Amino acid sequence: MSGSDYSGSDFSGSDDEYVGPRGGGSSAAAARKMVNSQMAQAKKPERKAQAWERRKGDSSDEEEYIPTFEEIEDNDIPEKSIQQMDEERKRKRLRKDTKPFQRGIIRHVVLVLDLSEAMLEKDMRPTRFHAMIQYAQEYVREFFEQNPISQMSVLGMHDGLCIRSTERAGAGESNAISHSEPWNARSHHRVWVIVILGPRRHPSDYQSLYESEYVVATDQELLRELLLATTTPPVVRATKSAQETAPPESAAALMMMGFPSRVVEENPTMCACHGALTTGGYTCSRCSAKVCSLPITCPSCQLTLLLSTHLARSYHHLFPLRNWAEVSWQRAREKGTKSCLGCLTVFPEIPESGDVDGEQQTNGQDVNGQMDGQMRQLRLDEEDSDVQKASESSRYECRVCESHFCIDCDMFCHMVLHNCPGCLSKLDTPGEMQNGNGDHPSSQTRSPVSSSRTMALFERLIRFKGEDGQIHYGDFGSSELPRDVAGKTVQLLSGSIDAGFKKTDKQGTIKKLLPPLPSTPIFLCVGLNYKQHAEEGNLPIPTFPTIFMKPPTALSGPGAEISVHKECQSQLDYEGELTIVIGKTGKNIAAADYADYVLGYTVGNDVSARNFQLPASVSGGQFGYAKSFDGFAPIGPCIASASAIGGDPNRLRYWTKVNGEKRQETGTDDMIWSVGKIVEHLSRGTTLQAGTCIMTGTPSGVGVFMDPKGFVKDGDEVEIYVEGIGSLVNTVKFE
Repeated sequence: MSGSDYSGSDFSGSDDEYVGPRGGGSSAAAARKMVNSQMAQAKKPERKAQAWERRKGDSSDEEEYIPTFEEIEDNDIPEKSIQQMDEERKRKRLRKDTKPFQRGIIRHVVLVLDLSEAMLEKDMRPTRFHAMIQYAQEYVREFFEQNPISQMSVLGMHDGLCIRSTERAGAGESNAISHSEPWNARSHHRVWVIVILGPRRHPSDYQSLYESEYVVATDQELLRELLLATTTPPVVRATKSAQETAPPESAAALMMMGFPSRVVEENPTMCACHGALTTGGYTCSRCSAKVCSLPITCPSCQLTLLLSTHLARSYHHLFPLRNWAEVSWQRAREKGTKSCLGCLTVFPEIPESGDVDGEQQTNGQDVNGQMDGQMRQLRLDEEDSDVQKASESSRYECRVCESHFCIDCDMFCHMVLHNCPGCLSKLDTPGEMQNGNGDHPSSQTRSPVSSSRTMALFERLIRFKGEDGQIHYGDFGSSELPRDVAGKTVQLLSGSIDAGFKKTDKQGTIKKLLPPLPSTPIFLCVGLNYKQHAEEGNLPIPTFPTIFMKPPTALSGPGAEISVHKECQSQLDYEGELTIVIGKTGKNIAAADYADYVLGYTVGNDVSARNFQLPASVSGGQFGYAKSFDGFAPIGPCIASASAIGGDPNRLRYWTKVNGEKRQETGTDDMIWSVGKIVEHLSRGTTLQAGTCIMTGTPSGVGVFMDPKGFVKDGDEVEIYVEGIGSLVNTVKFE
């Protein structure tokens, strides 16, 4: 009797059904045992074939077929080549979120090491202890590389006690794990590592720390992978209420940051972070509270405070380079690329349409889902999923510039360079800045310099004579300039208005403040640009801005005397004005693009000799002559960047005082034509050169419309203050 006789049967094998010999009890029991054994074997499921045993024609198995060596003929190749598997291995690092979302760049991390004699086990080579220490050291280095403005502390647990290995420290402040030897002979580090991660928030938000995963490392490589996976800054999502009102693609919160200025005080004052008396620190750029060190969240207004160097080191983690798309043979034929744009490696030759197995055209779509136009963009969006495959054409495409790269350049650009060479090479190309229709309103005359260029690498640009007798440019920093800046120390800048400015590592002491510009091509001035000013003069609002000019010789600076010719003294008037300084030569500038051409903003005084301006029978309706005498255009005390004034020049408050008496007070929101409209109007068919000053008009309260008249006299002091910039103070001197 063989086992095959019972194959597939339901034989139960009782003593009554047994027909064999019943001689002795032992023989009968042996026979029953044999039958039961055969039945058990019959009920066992068939053994599942191993992967190497399966054949290509076996359709019952869903797993991938791997042929035997005997089945591979000279013209046969595996379904997945070694090259493709190698590319998939390299692209494994792309399985992460690389959209330009805000990431938690300020993080608190507590690394908890469990101390136990279990460290003596050798399931990890050479022991658990040495493997854990090695990976913990690598983890600390990698963490601070990706989170340069975060902090970490290391704790150890054993016998119910907690041992603090290090204080909470940031990058470069402490070597958290300095050696790979046990602390003593009786206690060892256990290999299990618990990492508690969280952004710096209010205590009420720390409940999010517990919304995490629990994973156990089963071998050395998995331990390393799990540890290093937590070093990438997590995406900070918007709150649920914010997501309900935001567009679908806005899945992350915005981050507001402040860049405070350092203060050194003679007398100690209270800091907001520790409540202790200190003689130095940093002042919050929003609420002016003092903190001891950076980075930190302001205890008063909760603004994230950090230095620009901190942000620069975290930039490519905040805004990573997006994953590149795999290129099908269909797409490769459309682009016709033959070599990698980065390293010029020759790509595989593109086969003719239909020569590749499985590639068929169906209504403009290939089997890989590659499409033209809008459908192709949907395909690219789908490739942001976790699965990153090797490209069948060995090409990888940037979604922005549509350049093709090899797998090695893909790795290098995403892991080292963090930029696309194709996109960078097109930044300065004329005509690249286009709208959705393929053209730009100023594409024929626009400057070849990209509009995305950062115009201001400073907060408040000043020009001064230093104690060394030399004239310097400097950045006064995040605070408004006071009336007296003599003796203040500032960071020096190198460069010019035309070439741009760069920060240096040198400091300079101010002896005398000079005009922020050494010269200007021209002053362009707007008349009658405030509603209340038009009302006080009972003047109609024109269809277009009223424009007049001042010559370069009218330029003067803060603290300078305004010398007035004797024939201009009878009706000398002031006009406090916000003044635009052009930083990049341009023409036909659209109102929406004005910020790309503005270097910054300053305070101006449009000094006017009304006796040569009014009435029209004297001037012929032309304002230029009455306002163009030498020194009649003082500006200063600095040129403030857009960020220094809060970003919007159309929402500033300012006032004018004569001998301490307030004459003018208004906001730039009373302007008839906004800053963007003014730049657009003045650049229409006209080139605005770098260094051009545009006075945007004066509000109500000028002396000529006062009753009695409020003209300035010899020795009068005129002070004009603009929010975010400071005060321009000048004294009138009659000749």
